[in-house]
Amino acid sequence: MKKKLLIALSLALTLSLGLSGCGGSGGSGGSDDGEKTYNLRLSCEYAVDNHQTVALQDAADTIKEKTGGKVNITVYPSCQLGDYTVVYGQVMTGDIDIAALPISPSYDERASVVSLPYLAKDFAEFKEDYFPGSYLWDLLSDINEKNDCTLLGIFNAGFMGIGSASLPSEDFDYLTDGTVSKPTLLRIPANNVFATLIPAMGYRTTSISYADLYPALQSGVADGWIGGSGLVNWESFRDVIKYFIDCRAVNECIPVVMNKALLEGMPEDYQTVITDTFLAMAERVADERQQQEEQALIDLGNYGVTVIKPTDEQLEALSTRIRSEVWGQCRELVGDEIIDDLCETYGVTLE
Repeated sequence: MKKKLLIALSLALTLSLGLSGCGGSGGSGGSDDGEKTYNLRLSCEYAVDNHQTVALQDAADTIKEKTGGKVNITVYPSCQLGDYTVVYGQVMTGDIDIAALPISPSYDERASVVSLPYLAKDFAEFKEDYFPGSYLWDLLSDINEKNDCTLLGIFNAGFMGIGSASLPSEDFDYLTDGTVSKPTLLRIPANNVFATLIPAMGYRTTSISYADLYPALQSGVADGWIGGSGLVNWESFRDVIKYFIDCRAVNECIPVVMNKALLEGMPEDYQTVITDTFLAMAERVADERQQQEEQALIDLGNYGVTVIKPTDEQLEALSTRIRSEVWGQCRELVGDEIIDDLCETYGVTLE
């Protein structure tokens, strides 16, 4: 009798220990009824003092407070957990829980859509075009859902302009006119969109790695470049450029994603706290970035860099022309369906 009792107690203890360890990636203790504690890892590319990293840390603090310490997120900045192309795959598998990073087209070619020019041309449009209820939000959500991830928010990393050591004119219309061939040689990222976009503004192009860009501008191997906002040009290239064209051609955006099974396995109130908090941080990051970009243009001007800014009418005319000329040439990049949907959404007639 005593032997049977010991066996029963042993079996009960084994089952108890087994159950306490269940519940998905990053979790420890209890069940999913609110007793479980989740210890999660969040990967991002930016340095610890970057405003986007700070926003992620503030999100982690808010979530911890609102869940009574049941969801603890540790932020790993500066690619400590690996390159974005690898980290996204680890979020898909649940080996990393959350990440703020670009989505490589190798996981879904439709992710290249964010490289298209003039999806948004200012911060007000960004909030309309990249937040819930928009076409782009639905598209990026679908891309993530099919990769076992959930889109939590999209951080705005600025609008790309042209920084250059020399320009043939300071007239914005001339500098963005695709019918006028200009002598300026611009470095472009290794991306098919830019190989179409920049010639549509009348420039010759060359491909140079970002790591080699500064010395290339310094030595005259390239006259200028596109691939960074005014803030990036201020922080990294102010000593090798004399002009910055604020054409806002491409909006660099950083999705924040989470392993889908992990999120959906949490109590519903935790899910709500997490999604609401990261969406609020996306709005905060956009507001902060707008202020930083505006200040960067002032700083560039004070430093001696000529900042060439368009009027609202000039920017509207440029964006309308580039959409109609360039989007149609990107069908192979993102697919016919997306281009057709974008044209319908934005009211664009392709040339």
